[in-house]
Amino acid sequence: MKVNRNRHGLTLHGAAGACLVLAGAALWLCAAPRPAWAQSAGMANLLHGHERPSSHASDAGASQHEARTRAERHRAEQREAERSNRQGRSGSSLSPDERRKLRQNLYDLGREMYQGG
Repeated sequence: MKVNRNRHGLTLHGAAGACLVLAGAALWLCAAPRPAWAQSAGMANLLHGHERPSSHASDAGASQHEARTRAERHRAEQREAERSNRQGRSGSSLSPDERRKLRQNLYDLGREMYQGG
């Protein structure tokens, strides 16, 4: 009885050629020369003459302007929050007698913790 080395639908004698073709295609994709593009405006300085012509400089200026605007808005919000906290605390502050009592209680508690007694 003869044994068929090839199963139905699978040809083994062309597998080596297919592997070579796939390896060559992968090598060609990896080694193909492509234009170098800067990933950021700072990287564009490293690619003298190789970067693609675009408006990276104007984009960088616009993004810096947006960043400054956001930072200023954040600072303004922080100042407003500090002002509102100061005004809110003045109505709920402790009286001098309450402050003195609280300070004495904290002092006593600390002394008990550290002196054990």
